[in-house]
Amino acid sequence: MTSTSRPSSSRPPRPVVGSRNATGRPRKVAGRSRTPGDKLEEPTAAPADEQPTTPTPPVAEPAPEPPPAASDEPLPPSGGPSTASGVRTTLVLVVAIVVLVGVAAAEGWYLWLREEPVVSSGRPVVTGEVAHRSAVEAASDAADEIVSTSYKNYDEQVDQAVSKMTDGFAEKYRQTAEDVRGQFVEAKKEVQVEVTAAGVVRASSNQVEALLFLNQYVTTDGKDTSYTPYRALVTVVDTDQGWLVSDIETK
Repeated sequence: MTSTSRPSSSRPPRPVVGSRNATGRPRKVAGRSRTPGDKLEEPTAAPADEQPTTPTPPVAEPAPEPPPAASDEPLPPSGGPSTASGVRTTLVLVVAIVVLVGVAAAEGWYLWLREEPVVSSGRPVVTGEVAHRSAVEAASDAADEIVSTSYKNYDEQVDQAVSKMTDGFAEKYRQTAEDVRGQFVEAKKEVQVEVTAAGVVRASSNQVEALLFLNQYVTTDGKDTSYTPYRALVTVVDTDQGWLVSDIETK
């Protein structure tokens, strides 16, 4: 059998389906348009040192502090610190004057306009301590001069004692002193009194009753001396001449 040869053809062999071109695909040049028939270029792996890295998130910066709140205090005047200091000094002086005027007005009301409290058994003392203490001291001094006497200058001591009394009580005292004068001078008596304690019993703004504790020493003809403790309730009243004795009661 004679073999017949197939005429050669100039057509290139057709690629087998599923086969890959052994040659590398040309890369696409930037700026060159893709023409029909060009094959897609497969991406090539980048070198290890050129691998993309995960971007580092930005560090959050601290929020700026809010500006300080506006103060309600008024700004100092344009004159500067010296002007502000002068204003404060003036304000202090004004306040001090207002306070002093208020105190003076309150004291004037207390002394002149308020009603006088009434002395009672539940409230026997209605004055301040300073007021009634001066009255008690006046009662103590007056009692020493009224009770103490001597036959040597009897009349002079009576006159001195009367100057510490009100007119009504002075009249009664003179009458009593005159009644015992002869006997007192004849016996050559001398009487000395010592006030050992004193306190207030009742007190108002114009009258005070003081309780005095007395030690009395009586000497007769310069020989015999007797000692007698007793108490005296001395009433003094406020007058233009000061505190004067209006009554004495011995106990």
